[in-house]
Amino acid sequence: MVKEGTRPSISNYGFLRLFSASTIAQGLNPIIENHQLEKDLYNYYGRAEYHFLFEDVDLHKDKFSRDGNYVDLNTAFQLGYANEFLLMLQDGYKLQSVINITKEQAKDILSSFEVEQVNAMNDLCNELNNSKIQESNRFVKR
Repeated sequence: MVKEGTRPSISNYGFLRLFSASTIAQGLNPIIENHQLEKDLYNYYGRAEYHFLFEDVDLHKDKFSRDGNYVDLNTAFQLGYANEFLLMLQDGYKLQSVINITKEQAKDILSSFEVEQVNAMNDLCNELNNSKIQESNRFVKR
């Protein structure tokens, strides 16, 4: 959370724009399961190498279950839909988003952020993607 009297180096919405642009620039899956992303990002929220990315992102901690912990990007998702860089998909009870930008637009977005922010987000995206691959490999029969 932002301390009174200071501006975050990256806003909640900026975080999602940077995440989306990094995802597209790296050629990763452009479909986001909104709440699952929020839950996955919780694991990175307190890590020193990523702390400055989350300055304006609120944290939700469930008192009873660790599975209920997540970072709150709801406002950022709404702004993404309003600015049409995200498209909403309703899959049953799951809300998903499709990143609606080209690689060229992703490069333009990335160029609007500081190099340190872009590098950290690229690392975060890689870690998230690798953890998803490892998780899916656990369930594959051999």
